Amino acid sequence: MADKRSKVRLVGLTSIRYGSIGATGAMVTTLNTLGNVVPDSAHFAIEAPSVTDINIEEEDTPDLQILGSRKMTLEFGLRDMGTKTLLLALGGTAAAGVWNAPVTSNVITEYAFEVCSKTINGKYLKFAIPRTSVRVGGDLKFARTDTGTLAFTCDVLIPQSSTQISPCVITQV
Repeated sequence: MADKRSKVRLVGLTSIRYGSIGATGAMVTTLNTLGNVVPDSAHFAIEAPSVTDINIEEEDTPDLQILGSRKMTLEFGLRDMGTKTLLLALGGTAAAGVWNAPVTSNVITEYAFEVCSKTINGKYLKFAIPRTSVRVGGDLKFARTDTGTLAFTCDVLIPQSSTQISPCVITQV
C-alpha cells in the first residue's frame, strides 16, 4: 500500500500583506507588506462548526445532527508603531509623523490579506483572504525589556459578489 502522507508543512511566516477589498469581491493583487511581526504571533484558526442534536423519544443518543457555520480568524501581532501602521490598525488621522485617535465611535474596517508560510520540503502555503473585518488592540508598553505591540484579529467574511467566491483559498506553492 502506498504511503499517503503529505510532506507539506505549515511552519513559520514569510509575509503578511494587506490591501483594499476588491470591487468584484475577488482577491486583490495590489497589496502592502506589514513589517515587524511579533514572532510566533500569527495563526489562522478554523473553528469546528457548531452542532444541534435532534433526539427522539426514549433515546439518549441523537437521531440526527444539524451542523451550523464555522468561523475562520487570522490573528497576528505587530511591533511597528509608525503612524501608517497606527492609522491602519486604529483608524483616526495621521500626517507628518503625528497620529490622532478617532473622535467618533469605532468604524468597522475591512481589508484583504495574503499570508505566506516559510518553505519546507520545497513547498509553502499561501493563504488568500479577500475580505476580513479587522479589530485591533494595543499593549503599548514603556518597558525596557519588551516593546509595544498591536494585536490584530481579522474575522474572515464572505466576499460581497454576485457570484460565489471562496472566503479563503489556501494554495500549496
